[in-house]
Amino acid sequence: MTNLAKFMIAIIIFTTTGSVFAKESRGEPGKQKPRHSRGMQDTPIVEHLMRAVHRLDLSEEQRDGIKSVMHGMKQDIRPVMLETKAGHEQLKALISADEYDEEAVAVVAEQEGQLAAERVLIASRAASEILGHLTAEQREELSTMGDKRRKHVEMRKQRHLEQRDQQLEDQNLDDTEN
Repeated sequence: MTNLAKFMIAIIIFTTTGSVFAKESRGEPGKQKPRHSRGMQDTPIVEHLMRAVHRLDLSEEQRDGIKSVMHGMKQDIRPVMLETKAGHEQLKALISADEYDEEAVAVVAEQEGQLAAERVLIASRAASEILGHLTAEQREELSTMGDKRRKHVEMRKQRHLEQRDQQLEDQNLDDTEN
């Protein structure tokens, strides 16, 4: 296995297994409170879409169709999530073992990558089916909501960068005064 392949596998592991290493914040000062979310935490595509869809004026038939899609997705993704959890446990054990077994980690990493790809396929199929239940006007409204959300996020990022720059300037002034 080449170094590039090992590197790619490591990237996949660390991007898909963040919960293995993440320390959950308990609302400590300067830290974000934990996000309490129901639904499909590992399917942000569908999670974000569903938040927006709930704001639309849907017919009963559309609600039932979307509910059916979500139920089907949950059924499809449940075994994948169980395998992912088992892989996380396996990875934890390999990492904490007395001797590091790179080949075993590579096997788990390969499995994690395949499971991540399978989750993306399931979620994107569900998102496509959900969009199929919407009218052209509702899709346009979703698009407008997305544009507004992206603009809002960009403004927040800009404000954060400005605040950070100001803090750095203040620190530099304090350092030069001392």
